[in-house]
Amino acid sequence: MTDRSTELPAGLTRKTGGVVRLAPMQVAILAVLLAAGGVLEAGRLSALASPDIWRHLSVGNWILNHGSVPRNILFSQSAQVHWVDDTWLFDLLTAAAVKTFGLRGLPLLDMAFSLVIGLAVFLLARGERRGFWSGAVLSAIAMYVIAGRPLLSSVASVLLFAIVLTLMTRSRTAGSQRDLYWLPLIFLLWANLDIQYVYGLMAVVLYLLVEIAKPLVRQSSSSEHDPGSPRMPWITTAVVTVASLAATLCNPYGYRLWGTAVRSISISSVDLYLPEMHSLRFRQPQDYVLLLFVMTAYFAVGRRHARDLYSLLLLTVCSIVSFHLQRDAWLAAIAAVAVLTHALDATSSEAHNVSASTAPWVVPVAALGATVVLLAAFVLRVPASRDTLMAKVSEGFPVRACDYIRRQALPNPIFNSYDWGSFLTWYLPEYPVSIDGRADAYGEETTLEYFKVTTGQVPLSADPALSGAATILLAADSEMGKALSILPGYRQVYFDDEAMVLLRQN
Repeated sequence: MTDRSTELPAGLTRKTGGVVRLAPMQVAILAVLLAAGGVLEAGRLSALASPDIWRHLSVGNWILNHGSVPRNILFSQSAQVHWVDDTWLFDLLTAAAVKTFGLRGLPLLDMAFSLVIGLAVFLLARGERRGFWSGAVLSAIAMYVIAGRPLLSSVASVLLFAIVLTLMTRSRTAGSQRDLYWLPLIFLLWANLDIQYVYGLMAVVLYLLVEIAKPLVRQSSSSEHDPGSPRMPWITTAVVTVASLAATLCNPYGYRLWGTAVRSISISSVDLYLPEMHSLRFRQPQDYVLLLFVMTAYFAVGRRHARDLYSLLLLTVCSIVSFHLQRDAWLAAIAAVAVLTHALDATSSEAHNVSASTAPWVVPVAALGATVVLLAAFVLRVPASRDTLMAKVSEGFPVRACDYIRRQALPNPIFNSYDWGSFLTWYLPEYPVSIDGRADAYGEETTLEYFKVTTGQVPLSADPALSGAATILLAADSEMGKALSILPGYRQVYFDDEAMVLLRQN
C-alpha cells in the first residue's frame, strides 16, 4: 500500500509538519505579544493619567442617567453653546466600565483595547499567506510605535482602521469584493465611537479612485500588472464607498457630525499650544522606528515591478498626517503594516497555500491565553481600593485641591487649567469649568484667549473667564499662579505640590 503522504509534494509535507511542531512556540510568542501592553498597563495604571478620559467618563455618566445624548456643552460655563458629542458611544462604554468595576474599569478598558488592537494588527500583518513570523515581527513593530498612547476615544480608531485595512488587503489580494461588504457596518459603528472615522473613509475613497483610474494608468505589458491586485469591477467598490459614507450619517447628530470631523483635521492657531498637535520631534525611539518602518514600506513598493498605486497613495497620505501630528502617529504605522503585508502576499509563492503557513488554532488559542494572563494581571496588580486608585490619580490631577474647594464651599465661577478641565467635569461637576479639552466646541477664539493669557502674551483682563472668576485653580508651578498670588485683588488660600487655589477679592 502506498503511503498517502508521499502523494503530496515533498516541500508541502515538510512545511506542514514543521508548522505543527512550531505551533506551541507560535502560540506562546503570540500570547506574549498580545498580553504585553495590557500587563504593563496593569502595573503602571496609565489610564488614570489620561487627561481626556475623565470627560468621556462624566459625559458617559450623564448619558446613562438621562437616556439621551447631550446637545450643549455639559459641565461648562459655556453651557449655552451647542455641542456635538462625537464620541458618545465611547463615553457610554467608559461609563459602563466604571459603573461595573469602579475606577478599576479604566485600566481594564485600556487592557482590553490593547489586546484587541494587538490581535487586529497581527491579523492584518499575517495577510492571506498566513505567515506567522512576518506577522509577528510587523505587528510587534507597529505596537511598539503606538505604545504609550493615552486612553481616549482614538483607541477605537486604531482598532477599526486596522480592521478596515485588513478587509481591503484581503480584497486586493484575493480579487474578491465580499470582504468589502462589511465596511458600511464598520463605519456605522466607527462614526459613533470616534471622529477619526474620516481616516478610514480616506482609505476607502483612495481605493475607489485607484480602481477607477487603473484602466487609464496601466500599460499594455502584462509584466506591469500587479499580481497581488486582481482587476475588479469598480462599480461594486463605488456602491460600498457610498454606503460607507451614508453609514456615517447614522448617528444622533446626523450631518452635523461632519462639521466636527472637518474641524478636527483642519489646522488651527490653537495647535501651537497643544503638544499632541505638533509634528514629530524625534526625541523618542518610537519616532525613529516609525520613520524606518515607513521607509521600509516605501522600499517594498518601489522594488516591485508591478504598479501598486494604492499602496503608494495610502502610505503617502498617512505619512503626511502622522509626521505632521504626533497625535496620529499610529496612522502611518498601521498603513505601513498593510503595505508590507500586501507586498509579501503578492510576492509569496505560498500566497494561496494557507495550510502550509500557520495552524488554524494558533491565533484563537494565543488570544485565549493572552486573555487569561490579562485577567490574572488585572486581579493581582490593579488595586481594588478606590482610595489607592485615587492616590494614583492625585499624582497628576488636583484631587486634594478639589476636595478643599468642595469642603470650603468656595464661590463659583471657577477658572481652571486647560489640562485639568476634563478631570474637573467628573470630580468637581458642581463647579462648571471655564475651559477643557473640547476645543472644537469652545471655538478657536475662546481657546486662544486662554492660552495667550496663561502664557502672559496679553493682559489678564483680556480673558473674560479669568476676569469674572471668583475661584482660580492652577498648577502649583504655574507662572500665572505665582504672579496672581502677589497681585492685589487675589489671595492664595490653598497650596500643595500639585495645585494652588486663589480667591478673587472684591
